[in-house]
Amino acid sequence: MSQDTAWHGPKPLHNPLDVARLGEIYSRTAAFYDEIVATRQASAKLRAIEVLARRPGEVFVEVGAGTAWAFARIVVSSGSEHAYALDVATGMLDVARSVLEEQKVALPSLLLGDGRKLPFSDASIDCLLNTYTFEVLAENDISRVLAETIRVLRPGGRAVIVNLTDATNGGIEDEAMIADWKARYEADPEFFGGARPLQLESMLRARGFGRVTRSYVGPDWPSEVLLAIKQA
Repeated sequence: MSQDTAWHGPKPLHNPLDVARLGEIYSRTAAFYDEIVATRQASAKLRAIEVLARRPGEVFVEVGAGTAWAFARIVVSSGSEHAYALDVATGMLDVARSVLEEQKVALPSLLLGDGRKLPFSDASIDCLLNTYTFEVLAENDISRVLAETIRVLRPGGRAVIVNLTDATNGGIEDEAMIADWKARYEADPEFFGGARPLQLESMLRARGFGRVTRSYVGPDWPSEVLLAIKQA
């Protein structure tokens, strides 16, 4: 399948950080990452888990699983069989392993890997979750990860994607937060770990997802929750 590299929809701010550097940054911050953002991201992640609605036995992967905040909740409720957590940061996987061991569930497969080349066969995944990961990627890498997402999902399979967003549905406080975020990000992208607001709905439609729905979750951490179904 040829890869369309054109950007569709509002273009994000430039991110100069490559995947190797992102791995270093998020490994370094893994031990205290949830202390900073977990509470603020919780509403959107809980919405994403609900929308994903993973059923026991479905082949499931979370790309950019981080500390397993969402992943642990999913496998506790639906089982660890055929469940995979993938992250580029070794430090994040170390934390994820500890979290899952504390939950006393059968340890699922934790994979050190890059979303630009997923270690799965074509059309082998029933459902895929990606929370606050696309927003840290460079534009070309976003396109590559989307192409891989389409490749590994089975026909009719679903992806749920969560991003920090600047489409804030008119919330004044959220708009002020995002404006400040953008200004400070442009001054120092590395301080923000490459994270900047995204709007991915148009990109998902352009990449071949047959149905895409978007919901907004705010305030405090303005987020979009996207459900994308691969064409059957």
